[in-house]
Amino acid sequence: MNVEGKHVLVDTCVWVDSYCADHVAGADAKQFLQMAFTQNAELLYAVHTAKDVLYVLENEFMRAARRELGTIDESMALAAKKAALGCTRNMCDLATAVGADTSDIWLANKYLRIHQDFEDNLVLAACRRAKADYLVTTDRTLIAHADVTAKTPREMLDLMSLDF
Repeated sequence: MNVEGKHVLVDTCVWVDSYCADHVAGADAKQFLQMAFTQNAELLYAVHTAKDVLYVLENEFMRAARRELGTIDESMALAAKKAALGCTRNMCDLATAVGADTSDIWLANKYLRIHQDFEDNLVLAACRRAKADYLVTTDRTLIAHADVTAKTPREMLDLMSLDF
């Protein structure tokens, strides 16, 4: 199944996994993004995802450096920040941000009846705003409660590999 022209909203966890070589789901996330890009999918992300990806990656990169070196100095922390910013810029180059306003907050609050994670509910509101065809996430609880077709990167890879 080709996803050309389909609106595919990619959750924070998938972006983070794609930039972290040591994440178990990293290979699937990278492969999914490459295939979706090759098939001309319209990749999207909720606007708040940019700050989350930056924050999480900076901390992941510093944690990895501490694991390897035991301690990090100011220059290493700055390098982690710059690397995280580069990844976030790359995400912004590959995908389109889905904006938000107070109506998204209203909708996220309504979604609390079925899913208790407000941040996830903002992702669902972004899906609705963008009229997303798919949500790609590794969050199984979000997948279970999503009102849009939601798949893991591996599941999307399997779907995109089908030749009809």
